[in-house]
Amino acid sequence: MPSAAGRSEFLSPEGLRTDGRRPGEVRRLRCQMGAEPSADGSAYLEQGNTKVLVTVCGPHETTNHRAAQHDRATLACTFTALPFAGGQHKVQRGDRASAELAAAVRSTFEPVVQSQLYPRTQIDVSITLLQSDGGARSACINATTLALIDAGVAMEDFVCACTAGSIQGALLLDMNSQEDQAGAELSVGYLPRSERVGHLQLESKVALSSVDELLNFAIEGCRQVFEELRGAVQLRSQEVLATRGLHT
Repeated sequence: MPSAAGRSEFLSPEGLRTDGRRPGEVRRLRCQMGAEPSADGSAYLEQGNTKVLVTVCGPHETTNHRAAQHDRATLACTFTALPFAGGQHKVQRGDRASAELAAAVRSTFEPVVQSQLYPRTQIDVSITLLQSDGGARSACINATTLALIDAGVAMEDFVCACTAGSIQGALLLDMNSQEDQAGAELSVGYLPRSERVGHLQLESKVALSSVDELLNFAIEGCRQVFEELRGAVQLRSQEVLATRGLHT
């Protein structure tokens, strides 16, 4: 049994976390598509105090013809954390953690993007972490979903991401940095329409018997995130139609 003293640091007697949320509640999401007009697609996303900007260029003719695939597009991802972003990503492009996160985003979206529609082209995804307060990987995935949609890139489904963690027996959703440093954290990327898991990353060891419970808890968070992302896409569609003199 977890001790009351240990859990009191993160849950009040009323069952509230330090930021006022309940254990199964995601942080406030703020989304803005088309945040960078010079890009083919872009999205700015705040997931709590974690802030991410993603831009998309393409599909365009590939600059590396040796790496070009004749039957589909090549997806290229880069990740940069600003020096003052905080959190675990404190160095800029070129460091190992940045390369790993960029590779994780690329591998998550490669099966989802309908790359066969864009043969012999390249789609560049540039991710910038502006501020980190936990769940950076999830925020990057969510912002990338919006940026690709903003660029008009065809995808089979949304990819919605959220973290879930266990701190001394208490399950917490969408953990902030204070929480994820204190317990095990599972990052999940979920495709809500096809009900598939497209990304899974466990940051520390947990008992095998609790993995399913943690995964299902994270998926519930992904479904909450999906509602927010879908709302942002609908709002963006209305804005685009309005600029063309059309109405929904």
